[in-house]
Amino acid sequence: MKYLILFFLFISVLDARIYRKSDIQVVIDSAHKLMWVDNISNLKVSKNHDDAISYCKNLTHAGYSNWRIPTLEEFEYIVNKRNTKNYINYAFKYNVPDGYWAEKAHWRTFWFYADYMHFVSGTAYFDSRHKKKYVRCVRDN
Repeated sequence: MKYLILFFLFISVLDARIYRKSDIQVVIDSAHKLMWVDNISNLKVSKNHDDAISYCKNLTHAGYSNWRIPTLEEFEYIVNKRNTKNYINYAFKYNVPDGYWAEKAHWRTFWFYADYMHFVSGTAYFDSRHKKKYVRCVRDN
């Protein structure tokens, strides 16, 4: 019984590493030292890859101006396969179960394709950089 209690305590501590700060509309990932924008723009802003990069680079939110487009690895930190509604960590309030652009464009396709995280399945894919996908900006915290 003692080990079972310790196990659940350990799991709750792991889940606490990603939490929402509603007053400034961000989600903090303390384990990876990242801060994610989590507001209505995550449902409405859809851009091609180049415009998504510019959007994050020029964004000022919660008093910070050093936002950027995330890498696939950073997106993988917030994927939660137990959340079958949209495969993102429960701390996130605003999410479309669709694709969000990631940073990397592929040289082998002459930079025509770029990565994105698809929150319908919680899986990474790549697609034409000219197509519109959603944007979720991140910064180092």
